[in-house]
Amino acid sequence: MRNEESRSTPVISRPVPRPATRGPQPARLALAEPGRTGTLPLELVRRDIAGDRPGVPLMLRIRVLDAFDATPVASAVVDLRHREPTGDGELRGAQVTDSEGYAEFRTVHPGREPGQPVHITTSVHVGGYLAGGRTVTYSGSLYIPEQIAGQVVAGLPPAEDPEPTTGGPLHVVPRDRFDLAAGLLATVTVTVGN
Repeated sequence: MRNEESRSTPVISRPVPRPATRGPQPARLALAEPGRTGTLPLELVRRDIAGDRPGVPLMLRIRVLDAFDATPVASAVVDLRHREPTGDGELRGAQVTDSEGYAEFRTVHPGREPGQPVHITTSVHVGGYLAGGRTVTYSGSLYIPEQIAGQVVAGLPPAEDPEPTTGGPLHVVPRDRFDLAAGLLATVTVTVGN
């Protein structure tokens, strides 16, 4: 029976709800407690965190958005820390976001702490010296999916992928699908604010 004959509204004319965002949901960083984040030495503001350290190269691109209206947060300082691949120490570096909220880092795939998923501890400092005001810090962990981490980090048993309340998973792809040692590309969007 055609719609003209039934004199009813066609079903397909109703508006179809669309998702607010496409792709992975942004990782939410929580407001850090005052005094919990240390000072950031200016020599840490650099794109290359790894230097000449051995390990699987990892190019990381982070975009910082305001949680309220999803606008880019420019001039925020993104501070990263993660375990060295050998497990002997920590790598740390920081970048200032550009006008579109992006910061990029060159590092190596983090090492695994026993019983923990492979992660990068992230702090985003909004305001402060570089922005001419008081600093507000948001923090959380960004996780490398076990599907990738399990192939790169050997020797320790795998951990389950977490479902964090703050932070979230990185979207990681290999540069060469046949050789993970050629390097990894990772991206994530994080939100800060209330």
